[in-house]
Amino acid sequence: MKRNNILYHLVLSTATTTYPIYIGKRLQNKYGDFLKKYPKVAIVTNTTIYNIYKNLLDNICLKFPQVFHIVVGDGEKFKNITSLLNIFKKLKNNELGRDGLIIAFGGGVVGDLAGFASSTYMRGIDFIQIPTTLLAMTDSSVGGKTGINLPQGKNIVGSFHQPQAVFCDLLFLDTLPVREFNAGLMEVIKYGLILDASLYDFVIQKKERIKIFDKNIIAYLIFRSCELKAKIVAQDEKDRGIRNILNFGHTIGHALESYSDFKFYLHGEAVALGSLVIIKFLANNRIVTTQFLNGFIDLLTFFQLPTSIPIEFEIDQILKHLLYDKKKRHGRNQWVLLKQVGEPIWGQFVDIKEIKKILKGLQHG
Repeated sequence: MKRNNILYHLVLSTATTTYPIYIGKRLQNKYGDFLKKYPKVAIVTNTTIYNIYKNLLDNICLKFPQVFHIVVGDGEKFKNITSLLNIFKKLKNNELGRDGLIIAFGGGVVGDLAGFASSTYMRGIDFIQIPTTLLAMTDSSVGGKTGINLPQGKNIVGSFHQPQAVFCDLLFLDTLPVREFNAGLMEVIKYGLILDASLYDFVIQKKERIKIFDKNIIAYLIFRSCELKAKIVAQDEKDRGIRNILNFGHTIGHALESYSDFKFYLHGEAVALGSLVIIKFLANNRIVTTQFLNGFIDLLTFFQLPTSIPIEFEIDQILKHLLYDKKKRHGRNQWVLLKQVGEPIWGQFVDIKEIKKILKGLQHG
């Protein structure tokens, strides 16, 4: 339903909270209403976003004198304890109290950092998400997962802390690099693979329109992804059951990210490779067809997502990073597979020898 600048509006409800998700254009007035409610507000962003939207942030601070901003480094490597402590220091120096608000203004790294800060500062204060990347709009800003990385692995330390609202403003995508847009699209593809075969087909059918940033198509992809995730989070807020299916492609994806010190792949690119490994495994075991596998490879290639691993990568070292997977149970990795497209199965044990063989087969010089 379209109301003013809002193209889609949905509500995520869990056992502990309910909050709105807005998708549209020029949503400043909508999230401006939240700023009025708090005596002090911290906007957490990164250096890249700050440089692009400095005028917007300055105007907000002029309009709302109680607002100040905190700028962290840009990139997954800055999602660490050092950045978190820096945020805490600046929150305290600016006298943000328990009745204050934190705004996460940026992509997934900013959202995870700001969300974790809000969940622990003063034992927990309110925050809202204003995602600026497709990945954050379709996935990481929704559902309340927050955290930081350790050198051994991704999101090892974190908490569940739901935002008060999420505002997905399509205009922020205008400044998003194509590589980051394509990486974010992988989360949409993931939702199609695990929950909605028609969404997966829709991406294939509309790929040319997506590639030229058709805002109406993109708005629908964000809405459908958020809608699907909201249903899962409503059933399993704390990731103890069905929410594990959202980890499809992430087991190997996270291992690739941590193996390469979070410098080589964007998150969505690593998930693309992790998903390819699983789909190859499924094809080898005749659960999906070779035709489907080839179609998936074609889709990744169309959106310039990786389908191979550098020859110099050490496969045994990548697999060692599976030891740090936080979803392990009884010392074994829990894999998300598919019975068929749109029907996932989680908590599966997979022969690592098969995974190793597939990874070696993806290596190219």
